[in-house]
Amino acid sequence: MQDFANKTAFVTGGASGVGLGIAKALAKAGANVAIGDIQQNRLNAAEQQLKEITDRVLPLKVDTTDIEALATAAKDITSTFSPVSVLCNNAGIGGGGVILETSDEKWRRVMEVNVWGPLNGIRVFLPAMLASGDEGHIVNTASFSGIQGHHSQGPYGTSKFAAVGLSEFLRNDLAETKVSASVLCPHVVDTPIFYPDLRPDEKAAIAERRKTMPWLEQIAVSPDTVGEQVLAGIRNDELYIFCDGTDSREMLQTRCNDMLAAMDRQFPIG
Repeated sequence: MQDFANKTAFVTGGASGVGLGIAKALAKAGANVAIGDIQQNRLNAAEQQLKEITDRVLPLKVDTTDIEALATAAKDITSTFSPVSVLCNNAGIGGGGVILETSDEKWRRVMEVNVWGPLNGIRVFLPAMLASGDEGHIVNTASFSGIQGHHSQGPYGTSKFAAVGLSEFLRNDLAETKVSASVLCPHVVDTPIFYPDLRPDEKAAIAERRKTMPWLEQIAVSPDTVGEQVLAGIRNDELYIFCDGTDSREMLQTRCNDMLAAMDRQFPIG
């Protein structure tokens, strides 16, 4: 998919962080942009930022775990702009931790948002995308924690491995259609996911929190950069969209080497 002019995109979790970065990139490419989020104050702020780029913006308060709410959003988007051609299932939450020390409630909540949320988006929007006969693209936001298990990521990492698998199987399903799918696998992006309890206007508190995470400035990619990477990934029809080529490359090489080494031990060549 190359031309986004006058096409309609829907980005969930689009009021901040990676979602807002993606929405900005799509807006700059000429798309009509609808953003969904559960936080009204962030929706209001994001709408103002996007209106500096385009007047074709539709903010929607929607919970992706509620498939009926997504169906209503689809109707609102279609009546305001046109049916969705680019769907970015980006809404997600954190939730790392040692597996045996993580509550059932957290496990269920993380899986509900990070796995069922994208699945709900696919179920609501994909049928119309296929029926249109036009080009379309779906991007599911995972994480590099869904490529290589590292640290104690517990439910979060598990949910992101599931998002990667969901995207791979979806891509298989769509192989003979004009709709394609990608999975976004960022490592560290400078987003509010690191201080989800703070509002955007709590600038002093955010600054204090960031002092405890100096590595954000050192290794994190900006959300706007990720947005442009997603746009390029759609244009190139990439299955995997990565966001850095340093730490991520090393982790990917480690995973591939470990798997091949296990294969060689168990089934030696020659």
